[in-house]
Amino acid sequence: MKTLFLVLALTSSSDTLPVSSDSSRIQSSTTKAGRVWAVGATSLLTLGSSYAYLERTWWNGKGTAFHFDEGRDLTYASGLDKVAHLVGGVFVSDAYYNAFRWAGVAPRKAQWLALGAAAFVEVGIELKDAYSPTYGFSWRDVTAGTLGGFWPMLQHRSAFLQDAQWKASYWQRTPKYFDERGIPRQRFSIDDYLNQTYWLSFSVNRFGGQRWQNTWPDWLQLSVGMGLEAESWSSHHDGLGGRHEWYIAPDINLIKLFKPRNATAKLILGFFKYIKIPAPTLQIGPKLRWYWFYF
Repeated sequence: MKTLFLVLALTSSSDTLPVSSDSSRIQSSTTKAGRVWAVGATSLLTLGSSYAYLERTWWNGKGTAFHFDEGRDLTYASGLDKVAHLVGGVFVSDAYYNAFRWAGVAPRKAQWLALGAAAFVEVGIELKDAYSPTYGFSWRDVTAGTLGGFWPMLQHRSAFLQDAQWKASYWQRTPKYFDERGIPRQRFSIDDYLNQTYWLSFSVNRFGGQRWQNTWPDWLQLSVGMGLEAESWSSHHDGLGGRHEWYIAPDINLIKLFKPRNATAKLILGFFKYIKIPAPTLQIGPKLRWYWFYF
């Protein structure tokens, strides 16, 4: 979730374009030096301010000597944190790919630069974790985030993934994370995986023929989500990170629904396309449960 915090800041400060419409909207491959410098300056400013925020709120002056994670990161969230790093890498690479294309960088080169940006951000986050009294530098987290950095490449090589979207949602259904760790209750915590859900949204009409594609709205998608079960999670027992919860829900592709044309609309939708829209949801595991409205 730390990666998500950084990329949302990056996205909100840059003129992003949807990947699915990139090739049709950006024809020029002539690099614009001024825009490249703007991307770099914005990144430094955003990452610097984000680092200062985490320094003040995340470790809060309780840093330790550099150390590696000894395996706790494999268990405390049952691997959902790895999904978070993967999705964070997707978000970072997506934002940087569009930023570099906006700067006139050729598509193939922009994809590799976006991958490098995702890896750089992940290493930076882990260097911060390396001085944490609770965590440590994790190559597993770096690997997960870097794998997410391949997303722009995959989207441009797969018809199915071209309009697929990774999304995240947070809704505080339980204060258990704060209560068990003895932390004052807050509206939001980047480490509260009990209340986070990660989604892959894709177009259903990709599975049907031409007739199906003509009848099914291209903006209406299906999402598969993953979260953690609060009942089976506990911070009092080492290695007990909770069972995975799985969800199925409809979703909306905002880019296809609104078809933005001006820069302001693209900027707004470029931010909200990473956030799962609340919708009726069916939980299919480990328990069967219906939600009329789930976020």
